[in-house]
Amino acid sequence: MSVFSLVDQPLILKALNLVGEELRDQKLLGEIMVCSGHVFLLRYGWKDDGNPIEQVDISFDGKNGPMRQACDRAGQAIGLLHGWVERLLPRLCRDGTPQSGDFPTGMYPSWEKPGLRVLAAPPSLLMPMVFLATLRPMPDTTLDDLEGAFRIAAAAGITTGKGLRRLVAPFVDRKSREDSDLRKAVDHKLALFEMGLDRFGLGPQLKHKPRSLADVAELIRENPDWFSQAMYQFQEAFYRERDRGAQQAMLDPAPVPLERAWNDAWIGAVGEHMAQRWSLTVPRWTQEGPFMGNGVPDFWSTEPTARDIEIVETPPAFRRRLLFTAAEPLMSAKFPSHMKVRMPYWA
Repeated sequence: MSVFSLVDQPLILKALNLVGEELRDQKLLGEIMVCSGHVFLLRYGWKDDGNPIEQVDISFDGKNGPMRQACDRAGQAIGLLHGWVERLLPRLCRDGTPQSGDFPTGMYPSWEKPGLRVLAAPPSLLMPMVFLATLRPMPDTTLDDLEGAFRIAAAAGITTGKGLRRLVAPFVDRKSREDSDLRKAVDHKLALFEMGLDRFGLGPQLKHKPRSLADVAELIRENPDWFSQAMYQFQEAFYRERDRGAQQAMLDPAPVPLERAWNDAWIGAVGEHMAQRWSLTVPRWTQEGPFMGNGVPDFWSTEPTARDIEIVETPPAFRRRLLFTAAEPLMSAKFPSHMKVRMPYWA
């Protein structure tokens, strides 16, 4: 029996029309993307002042977003089961495999005056749209909420930040300076993407787990795409180690410079910072020229006000290399809770 015969199609259409009408009244265009059994709710907004549209806001619709609320209200109004969007649409869209004429692909309440768009999306479209949505604040969306996107990316062979960059580059490239805020925002989200892949065990399989920053450098030399993954795994191993002698041994071996200014500066800053933070001996190699940066300020944030905070909070090993980050730049799930900096410092 076909899945189509198990669902009241007119009822689903009525619900989608109700959602589209409500979103249109709010001057929003919502989008439901279905891919590999997962459903993603995004929304698009822009100023309609009669001029050509140059800037569109692409956002995730969180747990309490207007799309989610509209879907819940529509389902309640016509008697659909709770969570009908996630439970029914993947089946109706052939589990997210794009095919011509799939129900319920379309525009609702009408093609001429839509408030909602529904489609089965391939990873090559889904991942750039998800990425663009993450460039905006997501107060009620976490990495766990995006697990489906990480799994879709990994299944499509996208397992590093650079792999994702290649996919999304045509969507984000602008005629702007190399140090533009957009580039910083992209770099920040690419790093979070790699953290998410690692969280769910979907990242690249390194040849071996790094036990020193020298190991990190060698892994990166073999494949520059592994920078974040190798550094993250080293940090996790360091945080798990309780013996001070073993921790010192993880910092002492001198890495061979990669001759990539930012990477080498970051490795030097990590080595110096960890030694200072854990009251160990700062390795001499961290003070050598190749690991001291190129003298160009680099800010983690894209927001001017946040940059001011970074100027205040960035710890010594990073700020002396003009790498402006946060009070705790190497934070992760394994970072010892009792050592976390409380901000503001005097709180």
